[in-house]
Amino acid sequence: MEKRKKLLTIVLIALALAVVNASVFTYYPVSITLATQQPPLIFKYGSNTKKPDLWGTTITADIGAANTSLVLTVHPTYQTTYYKDIARIKNQDSSNSYYVAIKVNTPFSGPSEAKLLIYSGSNNVATVDLLTTGTTTWFGPISAGSEWSIDLRITIPETGGSPSSPPTISQPTASVQLIYSPQNTETPP
Repeated sequence: MEKRKKLLTIVLIALALAVVNASVFTYYPVSITLATQQPPLIFKYGSNTKKPDLWGTTITADIGAANTSLVLTVHPTYQTTYYKDIARIKNQDSSNSYYVAIKVNTPFSGPSEAKLLIYSGSNNVATVDLLTTGTTTWFGPISAGSEWSIDLRITIPETGGSPSSPPTISQPTASVQLIYSPQNTETPP
C-alpha cells in the first residue's frame, strides 16, 4: 500500500511537470507605427568653420544632408591648439528643451589632451575627454530655439618631434555620438 502511494505520487508529479513544460504558444497582434518627425537638434556651421587653419589648410565641418551628422577636420601641431566655434548644436524645436550626452566610441590616441568643449554663450556646458571611451552624464538642457557652440582643444607632446615633420598620431580619428532626450532620468543605453 505504501509503495502504491509513493508510485502514485511520483506519477502525479511527473504529469504535473509535463503540463508545466508543455509547449503552448499564443500570439496576439501588435501594430507598430513609425510616425517620423523632423529632428529637434541639428548641427550647424560655427563662426570659424571654413576659416584658415595651420599651413594654409582649412578648418572643415562636413554636415550631412539632414544636418544630423558631423565630420570635423582640424590640423593641430605640437603643444596646444585651440579651435573655437567650429560647429554648433541647434535646438530647432521652438517649444521644448532637450538634455544632451556625448558618447565617445573610439578615442584619440597620441595627443596628451583632446577635449570637446561645448558652450552656451560664454558658459561652459560640458567638457568631454576624447582620450577615453564612455558616455557623459546628461547636461543641459538646451533650451527651445537656442544654440551651443563646439570647441576643440588638442595638445600633442613635443617629445620625439621634429620641426621639419608633423606630429605622428597613432589614432587620429575619434568617433563620437551626440545623444539627446526630452528627459534626464535614465542613462542612455
